[in-house]
Parts: sequence; C-alpha cells; structure tokens
Amino acid sequence: MTDTSPRTYARIKYRLLLVDLAAGLAFLAAFHGAGLSRALAAWWSQRLTSEPLIILGYLAVFGAAYYLVLLPLHFYGSFLVEHRFGLSRMTVKGWLVREGKQLAVSAVLGGVLVEGLYALLRHAPSTWPVWATLGWVGFSVVLARVFPTVLLPIFYKTRPVPDEALVNRLLALCRRAGLNALGVFRFDLGAETRKANAALAGLGATRRVLLSDTLIAEFTPEEIEGVLGHELAHHRYHHIRKALGLSAAGSWIAFTLTAWAGQRWVASGGVRSLADIAGFPMVMLWLSVLGLLGLPLQNALSRHFEWQADHFAVAITNLPQAFAGALRRLAQLNLADPAPPRWVVWMFYDHPPITERIHAAEQAEPGAPSGV
Repeated sequence: MTDTSPRTYARIKYRLLLVDLAAGLAFLAAFHGAGLSRALAAWWSQRLTSEPLIILGYLAVFGAAYYLVLLPLHFYGSFLVEHRFGLSRMTVKGWLVREGKQLAVSAVLGGVLVEGLYALLRHAPSTWPVWATLGWVGFSVVLARVFPTVLLPIFYKTRPVPDEALVNRLLALCRRAGLNALGVFRFDLGAETRKANAALAGLGATRRVLLSDTLIAEFTPEEIEGVLGHELAHHRYHHIRKALGLSAAGSWIAFTLTAWAGQRWVASGGVRSLADIAGFPMVMLWLSVLGLLGLPLQNALSRHFEWQADHFAVAITNLPQAFAGALRRLAQLNLADPAPPRWVVWMFYDHPPITERIHAAEQAEPGAPSGV
C-alpha cells in the first residue's frame, strides 16, 4: 500500500529540493566549464551587432537548455508526486498549459532583469552594484503592485466573492486593522489542487483580499477571518517593507561580491569583462551560492514575522480556537509536515512549523495583548 502520509510527502519534497538545487548549480558550472557559454555567446556575436539582441538570443538558448535538462525532475515533483498524494487535480494537458504560461511570464520578467543588469555592467562598470540594487527594489515594488491585477489573472480566474455577509465581515476586519482594501475576490485554485490559500495582495489602489475557492468551500467564516487577520498583520506591521529593506541590503552585498569575483574571472581569461554575456552562468552560479548562504537569515526573519502575524490574528479576531482550527485545516489540506527536522526549518522554512503554530494558537487567551 502506498504511504501518503504528510511525513512521507515532506520527505520526498525535501529530497527533491536538494536535488533540484544541486542539479541547477551543476548545470551552471558545466555550461561554463565545458565552454558552451563562450561558444553560444560567440555564435550570436557573429550574427548580431546589437548587444541587447545578442543577450536576448543567448538567453533564449540558455534558458531552453536549462529548462529541458531540469524538466524531468520538475515534472516528477510538480505533477507525479502531487497526484500520488492526492493534492493535484490537473491533467497532463492542464499542467502543460500552466507550464507554458509560467515560462512566458518568467521569460519576460527574467529578460527584463538580465537586460537591465548587463546594461548597467556596460555603462556603469564601477557603480553598477548600487544601481542594480535600486533597480531590484523598484522592480519588486512594481511587481507587488501589479500582481493581483496583471499576473494573477494569467493563471487563475478572479471574481468578487458573492457572499455579501462574508465580504462585509472581512472588510470590517480590514478597517479594524487600519487598512483599506478594494474588495474581496476569489480565485479558482480548486481546478488545480485541493490546497487552500489567502492573501492581502497588491499595494495602494490595487490592494485587495484574495481567497481561494477551496478556502471558501472548506473553512468557516470564523476560520477565514482568522486567516485574513494573519495576512493583515504583514501590512499592519510593515513586514513587506522590512523584508524589502533586508533584500536590498543582501542584494547590494551580493552584487558587490560579484563585482569583486568578476575581476578574477576576467583575469583568468574566461571572459572579456564582467559585461560579457559569456560569463552569465558564473554570475548566476555566484549569486545562487550567495543567496543560499543568506537564506537562513532571511528565513529566520520571515519566521519572526509569521509569529507576529499569528499573534495579531488571534488578538484582532478574538477567536483563538477558530484560528487554530484554520491552521489545522490548512495543515491537512496542504499535507504540512507535523515535525520537520530542525535543519530543514533553519535552512528552508519561511514559516514556523505548523504544529508549533497550532499549539500556540490553542494556548492563546482571547483578547490577549499583541500590540494591536
């Protein structure tokens, strides 16, 4: 009999994550070490004179190769494993359609980022880490603002929630938290998975409450209110702004170290300059390793924010047992690992383990002060 327990699901996901990381880094190292990157850059340089077009052509081939090499692992993890554990409702055709959309969005966004980075490397070789950091922060803000109105509808149908009583209840909760929202919208997640999700997404005029259809169908109004209370805390406590500040600092450090390391790559004769697209795999490899080194700190801060959000949800709704029930239901629907290894939590978890969150909510006193 096939074991479909949350622990087994989590164990498979942990292994897939490690294999995926190793495979991605190995591909970058091999693509550069085997001379494929230099050959590809030279091939495009012989046919095009515009540097942005050379980079675009290079990225098209490089990106396709990277995707195809990792495709079997990706298909196994995102389709076969999800079906084995009864989480996915997608057909192969549906999975392919979704993959196509993800590839298109990734290609556009990735192309903009890489073209921008190499423009800075060409035109501001001594100050590019500062400008790249500012560009990354600006890009992140724009992305957060347009996510609910531009990106999310590409993947999911969104519509206003018709339950007027639920909408009024949630908008009243937003007002109690001192936040405004354009409205409450549902997105159709249930066609793909039985998992549930919710968010307060967008910035300024685009900010709105988003509820998955699975959440609306499976959770009580009190539980949904608790879930939204958690999401409101991230805006009330300016977690997004603080995380963006940490990201900016980390990005500046990573870019500065890349500029330093790039001098060694050039000196070794591998590339003409850091602005040479032939060195792209090394830039990505270096940034990936630095990102992994900074991941524990980033996730530790995120877990702290999540604890704050849990406490806020209990205090503002005054429904600790409903919030605990919502967490328990989320854990069941998403097959959350009840007891993840500490090293996994330290390295990869941006939320506290779900069992600890449920226990804390169950022990909370109604109306307990939490800085609301």
